[in-house]
Amino acid sequence: MIDQVFDGVDTETPFLRILNQSGSNLDIFNTSSMHTWELEYQLVPNDPSLDKLQSVDFQVSFIDNNDEDGVDRSAGPAAFGSLGPADFDTEGDYGNMKASFSYSLQEAMDAVGVEFADLSGGDNFLVTWELTTTDGDVIGPDDVSGDVAAVGGYYSSQYQLISSLVCNFEQPDFFTGTYLMTELETGGNPFFGSFGDVFGTQTVEITGSGTSRELVFNYYPASFAIASTMTLNFICDRVALNGSVGLSCGGGNIGYQEDPANTILFDNVDFTSDEIILFIEDFQPDGGCDTGSYTTRVQLTKL
Repeated sequence: MIDQVFDGVDTETPFLRILNQSGSNLDIFNTSSMHTWELEYQLVPNDPSLDKLQSVDFQVSFIDNNDEDGVDRSAGPAAFGSLGPADFDTEGDYGNMKASFSYSLQEAMDAVGVEFADLSGGDNFLVTWELTTTDGDVIGPDDVSGDVAAVGGYYSSQYQLISSLVCNFEQPDFFTGTYLMTELETGGNPFFGSFGDVFGTQTVEITGSGTSRELVFNYYPASFAIASTMTLNFICDRVALNGSVGLSCGGGNIGYQEDPANTILFDNVDFTSDEIILFIEDFQPDGGCDTGSYTTRVQLTKL
């Protein structure tokens, strides 16, 4: 039986390992910002031969994640260049030959035909590629299993990478440090009176870099005091937040997010101020409590 299994296994199917990726976030206000990575070609271990490699062909797609205006501006896929055997001219991490691929935000926009006005924070550019062998085989994203595709593993060969559009700001240390969290609208949560305010008043530490921040606080600090990690992302024209807590009524964990009716606008964030107010939709989802969500405001003041 084992011989029958081995007879049906192809041990000489090449793959492209992703190495040394950088720039996975593209700055929406810098069309020269780059996404770069290296691909290492491997046929069998310790064999740098490129005999079966014919070409690596790339495509790019624009994914519009902003549906507030009801218009889907997604575009592509469009041809986005190729690599040949001659481009694999440097030894990679596993003793095989590697090549580099990179693109700028402007190049991606031009390829799919979108303009600056079409872009919003949180949109994505997806680059996929296919490996064509001299035998005529074509290997792409749909041809690899989860184990092979998992980035960071031995194969790290998913044949696609995605870039998110963000707005980098000049004050990278903005909104980090020790802050006083104060809930401004008390008494609105579904269980007020029994367990106190959800966010209450407490001291928190805010950490992060780039356009992402995290803070750990106690959810229902006067009663349950369950630690929850809130994630905030400064996404161009808005501040997105989300988190969940290990508290439930039997229907999954209670969660929270930014209040969609009171978007925290990036334009309203004063980078010289030590104070910011978050508009939060709490109990979204409500963890099976059948309460529905409610909205509140939380002020964070630097100490």
